[in-house]
Amino acid sequence: MKRTFLTAFALLSLFNATVKADEVPNSTDDKKVVKHLNLEEVEINASRVNAKLKDLPQKIEVITQRIIEASPAVDVAGLLKRSASIDILQYPGVQATVSMRGFTPSPSVKYTVILVDGKPAGTENIASINLQNVERVEILKGPFSAQYGSAAMAGVVNIVTKNSTGDLRGRVTVENGSFNTSKINVGLGGSVSETVDFDLGYSYYNQGKDYKTGDRNLYDEKYAKSILDESTYGERMENTKFTTYNLNTRLGIKLAAGWKINLNGGYYRGDDVETPGNFWHTEGMDSKDIERFTTGFDVVGKIKNHSIKFSPFYSNEENKTIDVGSDGYGDFESVYKNYGFQLTDSYQIGKHNLAFGLDNKTEKYESANFDTSGNVEAPYQPDYKNIATGLYAQLQFKLLNDKLNLMLGARGDHIKFKLEADDLLGNEKKNEDYRVFTKNIGVKYNLIGGLSAHASWGDAFLAPKAYQVAGEYTRGTSKTVGNPDLNPEKSNTTDFGLAYNNYRKGINFDLTYFNTHHKDKIIRSSLPDYSRTYVNALSSDMDGLELSASYDFGALRDYDYSLRLYVNYTHLIDATVKYKDAQGNQLEGEMRYVRDNTASFGIEFDNLKGFSTRLNGRYIGHRYENNYMYLADYSNWPNITKEPIVYNEKEVRPDLVNDELLRHPVSYVFDYSASYSFNENYTVGFSISNLLDENYTEKDGYNMPGRAFMAKFSYQF
Repeated sequence: MKRTFLTAFALLSLFNATVKADEVPNSTDDKKVVKHLNLEEVEINASRVNAKLKDLPQKIEVITQRIIEASPAVDVAGLLKRSASIDILQYPGVQATVSMRGFTPSPSVKYTVILVDGKPAGTENIASINLQNVERVEILKGPFSAQYGSAAMAGVVNIVTKNSTGDLRGRVTVENGSFNTSKINVGLGGSVSETVDFDLGYSYYNQGKDYKTGDRNLYDEKYAKSILDESTYGERMENTKFTTYNLNTRLGIKLAAGWKINLNGGYYRGDDVETPGNFWHTEGMDSKDIERFTTGFDVVGKIKNHSIKFSPFYSNEENKTIDVGSDGYGDFESVYKNYGFQLTDSYQIGKHNLAFGLDNKTEKYESANFDTSGNVEAPYQPDYKNIATGLYAQLQFKLLNDKLNLMLGARGDHIKFKLEADDLLGNEKKNEDYRVFTKNIGVKYNLIGGLSAHASWGDAFLAPKAYQVAGEYTRGTSKTVGNPDLNPEKSNTTDFGLAYNNYRKGINFDLTYFNTHHKDKIIRSSLPDYSRTYVNALSSDMDGLELSASYDFGALRDYDYSLRLYVNYTHLIDATVKYKDAQGNQLEGEMRYVRDNTASFGIEFDNLKGFSTRLNGRYIGHRYENNYMYLADYSNWPNITKEPIVYNEKEVRPDLVNDELLRHPVSYVFDYSASYSFNENYTVGFSISNLLDENYTEKDGYNMPGRAFMAKFSYQF
């Protein structure tokens, strides 16, 4: 099977010779192609100083539109895990989170800021962000709280959307494939007059059949089966069907010379999104509906050397979870609102740039619980708001004949916690607040002929939730008391590295070392009266290496074509967490859910005349997780009796029942795609996800889809 697909890749690459140059105009000089091949010239939207990638000292990766089009990914979660060396925690049922550099990816604690065009994305679930209107994705690694405030401890993911001008262009794409999956994408954009331009996009995705898990492991299958359990191989993952819709709009209007307003809006909906719990359904099965509405506008303009941008934003996301598996819990509803504004002045002083501004953001969370009879019961925590206002400044200096780039930044945040009263929980309305100051510094020096050295340092923070600071409420027999002395989680990171980038020679290389100390991690604790509270109790240290490297053989022929080998790799040298046990002893342990190695690698070919093909691999390293897949009898507490769960009359992982910690196996997941455009307007293609049918998980018990085929037809007008 492996030899067959490698042979197919070689034959499809040779197909380049059969495509005549006059069938599709040579696009070597096309702006999009240049940006794809020469990323050093790309201006990084999230930098806040309008800097090009080549001038920034931080570790930054860019996923271009051509990579997005070649990827079988449907959403941002699928794209990131295939195209960047970062940690993804993904569940079936449109749910995923991301983190980097040893920070734990978690649905409840976010260490990575997700932005769309530099503004809050309006969701904490990257699996619900569709790729239909995405131009590129910027991945900024390291602490960026000095630019974006709370949660930017691991980094920032900024999704840049399309901004079409010029002649009206449109595209309709239909796809169909495995698991009774169908997909429709429609996009239209361009200028309708000298003063008005727009973008309009719609996508529909339906997986009408439960997916099958992978049936084998490329590496050390015996060990993999001891953790994943033989019952999960090549079987249907029940309750995994879903349908999603996505609509996005942008209207651009030139107000005056040098001034423009872009009005934007988006609507996302997930209908009957089935969530299986885990493969063995020990946590029951659910279905959920997701509905999100986003809107806002950007006013951009220039006054002499000042570039002004004012960006209000608003989003409302509703999630409804319906119990369909009789797990003893009823339905659950939540509403997440995110609104505020950004005001930025980027001032050009010769070759130098000073950006300063004001951010205001309110996060409002509301929820409701229902018992199995449909009656309202107390929610898990009170409704709350986190209101953050931040003042920041970022300076970029170009010195020594542009050989030296120096970045300095600082930010002050005032965060107000507002907890709403709730009669079912017995808590009263309450407020708390505090202030945080963060800063960063970075330097990049161009040594000679494309060789450069870079280093940066910064600190960052994660604000607690309002109920962790100001709460006092009771649910059932459990009382929770907030801690007004609770500090935000804090970190500081140092990184440095060497890079060599030479577009004409086809070489891109960067090796970066990073070291992070993370302190005041927030955990739940107990008071003397056995009430629950929150304290700053944990710390951790992470250090590692990040490698980005590629070579394009097209450079040998002045880019008549592109044949690129690439790898993005992260190796964690150390990721340990420090904590105290019940007796107060200082202990250390392995970080949970964090992979020791992650990588994306492969080969891609584009003849720049209509034909392209790509083979992409993903390496998923070992990770540690708590073992929870067993039945426990607490009747003789503190002595606990554990028994394995039973599935299809067989015990699941019986030899691991008493293991507190599981070391999950290595996995290799390959994707292949090819497409051919003809007559300038038509494109046909196909993709194979999980080419070798690997059985793997992102989270213990939640096995991901096995091999899947998709065929594609696209018409551009």
